[in-house]
Amino acid sequence: MVSRFLQSKWWHLFAAFYMVAIIAYIIFFAVTQRILMIGFLVSTLFMLGIELWIFMKKK
Repeated sequence: MVSRFLQSKWWHLFAAFYMVAIIAYIIFFAVTQRILMIGFLVSTLFMLGIELWIFMKKK
């Protein structure tokens, strides 16, 4: 069952939601702790774009 989920298009949507949560985490730390994680933000946005592109392509 797990392998079937990993091969489905919903896996990419789940990963995209996870990356949105990471972006919220980065914003939270930037506001509260004054820690700006530019590299982590750029890589997360890049992967979010790839996951959404794959999700839209499989649809």
